[in-house]
Amino acid sequence: MRGIQTLIVALTLVPALIGGMASAQNQGEFFQRDRNTAVLERSRNEFIAPPARHGAFHVKAEAELGLASDSNIFATTSNEEADVIASFRPSFGAESTWSRHSLTASASATRREYLDNTSESVWNAEAGVIGRLDIQRGFFVDVAASAEMLTENRSSAGAAALSAEPIEYDTASIAAGVTYTTGRVRVNGAIDVHTSDFEDAALAGGGVADQDFRDYTETRISARVDGAVSPAVAVFARASSNQRDYDAPAAGLANRDSDGIVVEVGVDFDLGGQARGSVAAGVLEQKYDDPSFADIDGASYNAEVEWFPTELTTVTVSATRAPRESAIAASAGYTETQISGQVDHELLRNLILSGRASFGDDDYSGIDRSDERFELVASATWLMNRRVGVQASLTRLDVDSSGAAARGDFDSNVARISVSLRM
Repeated sequence: MRGIQTLIVALTLVPALIGGMASAQNQGEFFQRDRNTAVLERSRNEFIAPPARHGAFHVKAEAELGLASDSNIFATTSNEEADVIASFRPSFGAESTWSRHSLTASASATRREYLDNTSESVWNAEAGVIGRLDIQRGFFVDVAASAEMLTENRSSAGAAALSAEPIEYDTASIAAGVTYTTGRVRVNGAIDVHTSDFEDAALAGGGVADQDFRDYTETRISARVDGAVSPAVAVFARASSNQRDYDAPAAGLANRDSDGIVVEVGVDFDLGGQARGSVAAGVLEQKYDDPSFADIDGASYNAEVEWFPTELTTVTVSATRAPRESAIAASAGYTETQISGQVDHELLRNLILSGRASFGDDDYSGIDRSDERFELVASATWLMNRRVGVQASLTRLDVDSSGAAARGDFDSNVARISVSLRM
């Protein structure tokens, strides 16, 4: 596979990036990134319910009750349909208290009940477990597994806007990774396997939209080497290779199997009292087995930088560019570009105000279509006491779809308020 060959070449060149750093055996914590604390990370023990102790585990439980008003629940260009949605989300989490090794587990379920359009009401659920085996200082193994039962948002591409009811799908993932740190050098390798299985969609106008062409298994192998320039700055190189295998295509549809590679170099830093972040750039390629699908290639970047103008304010800017799988039969994939900025401000110890603006562009391969998304979100979180919290938000979404295969433009306004009850 071409991607694997490129991955091997990239990893053989990585040591040159960090030069002789491996010879430095200073055991200082070169890779700690705790010199700054973001507003949303700050400990507020006086407003957080302590976990219950059950044997060697700390256990937390929470229930969230919400009410939202959506001006365009079907994401349509005209004849917009508004509705009020009540939601209920119980969640559970457990974390080990062992001195070595760790194990965490979580599970949640979400019910969204539409008061007028009851056919839109859905259940979603997810569960996961993460384990860590400490071999020795600076050497550990991570394993993780998760499963989800989800429904597609009406604003998604493909048949989501045409189906009589939201499209259901299941995902499952397993992953394992190894991390080794010595002096100024840290090495990480990982493998993960992800599957997605979509249910067929009954169309609002009659008939069924077969979604089996979207069912696939992705296997991804990644490696990364970091070299610390100082306790506050490190450079790194990383590469990942993916193999996406689809189930047998339906009659008349091409095979969507593909192999991909991403190679990036970057820097991560934590400058006390100023900024913290990670910035990486490189190249990507997703090559499809069937020549009828156009390959995806070009620049790759992944960045997130936090700026701390004061102890009470955090400004976060992020940007990504990556290949994604398409929900449209005529296009195997698209390149997603996402840029966002967020400001979090601690007005009071227990009152946090946030504002976020984001822009996204989905450029489809093989068809003439590009979807641009603009989103604005304003929210407030009020921690009343250790057991009760209230959150309110306003969201504005505008989607501009262009090209011969475009869907209609649409916009929506969502106002939401929720109450969290912590056990």
